[in-house]
Amino acid sequence: MSFGAHARRVRDRTLPHRYRYLALRRAAGHHMPLGPRATWDYITGRAGDVRHDEGALVHALDVLEAGRDARHAELAEFARRRSADKRERHSRTVTIEESRYRHGWRWPGPDAHDATLHTVTALWEEHTRVPFPGKVPLADHGDLVELDSTVAGVVWTYLRRNGNLHPDHRPLLRIRLNELRNLRLAERGFIGASLAFMRMEKMAELIAHDALPLIRRAWSGDAEHIADVFLSARAGMTYLPRLHSDEETRTWVADVMLPASQVWVAELRGRIAGFACLRGDRLDHLYVTPAAQGCGIGTALLDQAKKARPHMLHLQVFQQNTTARRFCERHGFTLVEERDGGGNQENPPEAHYRWRSIDDSREPEPTGLNESLTCAFPDALEREVRAAVRVLPKARFSPVGSFRVTVGDLDVPGSPAGRAYGRFLADNPRFCTLVQQRVASYWACYHRGEFPRLADYPGHRLITAMRAALTQDSDLRT
Repeated sequence: MSFGAHARRVRDRTLPHRYRYLALRRAAGHHMPLGPRATWDYITGRAGDVRHDEGALVHALDVLEAGRDARHAELAEFARRRSADKRERHSRTVTIEESRYRHGWRWPGPDAHDATLHTVTALWEEHTRVPFPGKVPLADHGDLVELDSTVAGVVWTYLRRNGNLHPDHRPLLRIRLNELRNLRLAERGFIGASLAFMRMEKMAELIAHDALPLIRRAWSGDAEHIADVFLSARAGMTYLPRLHSDEETRTWVADVMLPASQVWVAELRGRIAGFACLRGDRLDHLYVTPAAQGCGIGTALLDQAKKARPHMLHLQVFQQNTTARRFCERHGFTLVEERDGGGNQENPPEAHYRWRSIDDSREPEPTGLNESLTCAFPDALEREVRAAVRVLPKARFSPVGSFRVTVGDLDVPGSPAGRAYGRFLADNPRFCTLVQQRVASYWACYHRGEFPRLADYPGHRLITAMRAALTQDSDLRT
């Protein structure tokens, strides 16, 4: 019989209570995200005496159904994303980490945290009653003792903090969980030790799925949730004028931001709680819902952005957003300049920050493909760009990010720099015209929001100064 058939029997008051109780047991057998015993212990612990109390019996089924419905909704959304991914990108974007999150030890739905805390508490009590396994690989004994004690410290602290993972334990938990997954003690014949460390792995995975965000690539179906995050985070920025309605913002997210950028979202307990948006080597947006701040989501998103742009990353922060500025500086960003406004629609003063990897060797990739090249094209064309680059010869020099150029005093009549550029432009009129056209097109396509007037765009100011140097050189020659 199906889950639904058993659920109907549980609610059928014409049946004897013992049959309805048995139907609940069988329904739990169809949906057990925490494992058979842990799932049963959780729903009955929430409901009460299901063996004798009809109200408790139905309440336990309600708890079970809520988790099951949430899981089905999540998997249905996941399936739609995978279908769209196959149609549009023709590449696999689901990571191993996401597969484990979708199908591993985790209670989906609104009761996720309570279910995790309840299960980890029970597993911990069982763990403390059992001594460290006596038969383990001799060569690995010291490492296994250290692994056991380290994970035990993380679990104990998590429980002592009432289900809140200590911030210092976030990276440690990821590392230790990977080590637990790679032990494979049973394959080497150490069954008893394998069972003990499997229990520890389950506790670590439950805590990780409850407290650590899942970072994944966004797709068009995430637009509504991303807009919710954006609006809730910006609501607290009272110093920003409200220029657009909520509906206009949602349309912008779906029709402009997502198609034109690389966007990652952070899921916490099955819900999108933050996102990061990259265009070129610039981090345009990084927002976390107020309710999820302090959970390491911003750090995880920023780490993902650094992985995507391993050499250099730029971002703009409102000067009044002191929390964001401290966050950037704490994660290795340095202040480049402060502006009084004009670089954004809202117009408050901004601070420009830059992060550069200390390991930035500027070496080209073996194939000559560099992320700086692919990110210059719309994300929808990524597959085609990579295919085109694969047939190009290996690059001799790696593309670079932003850089400074000193052109001298072009606006000083008769200066050596002005005369040098004037002679160069006089000898290369087609080059001068091409540069002028490209400056205008780049401004129109990429920088119009930052510089509403073409006359204020640095590229246009530079080409104007170069044109003036050409004119001055011609006057001096005559």
